[in-house]
Amino acid sequence: MLEMRINGYGGQGSVTLAHLLAEAALVNGKKGQALPFFGVERRGAHVRASVRISPDAIHAYSRCEEPDMVIVMSEKLAAAARAEGIKAGGTFVINAPHAVTVDGYAAWHVDADAIATGAGLLSANGPFINVPLFGALCKVLGLSESVLEKTLLGKWPGSRGEQNVKAAKAAYAAVRKDN
Repeated sequence: MLEMRINGYGGQGSVTLAHLLAEAALVNGKKGQALPFFGVERRGAHVRASVRISPDAIHAYSRCEEPDMVIVMSEKLAAAARAEGIKAGGTFVINAPHAVTVDGYAAWHVDADAIATGAGLLSANGPFINVPLFGALCKVLGLSESVLEKTLLGKWPGSRGEQNVKAAKAAYAAVRKDN
């Protein structure tokens, strides 16, 4: 079973990203589980969500304390995300415009902010980065672009879905392994 934790700020779409990853697992013929962690979060506060993907039934219903992968929705959260725990040999995927080193761990980066902005995925509070990060994660996890497309169009049919697919595919192509 693959366990992931998403570290982000309230309003960035961490929970939606978790649900997209779980849905992509289902589209890919596996089991998927998304578990948002809600406390007294508010827009801009540090939030978390957990995701599990497995070929078999998932019987755990708790947060992922030491996940295999940590998704960091803002480069500013990288140190805090590492301090929260990750399995030895784990992987980080970080929203950053440049390579990021996380000592002792594999790391990938993608500039989800720039991709979302370029695709017009904007709100009054900034770019919607969850869709580009979803595209990047599909590449890192070895999911095909057809799984990416089917997942997004299942959630957002029509022109909005096509806009999201375009942004996710741009991130799929742009994500880079740092070490």
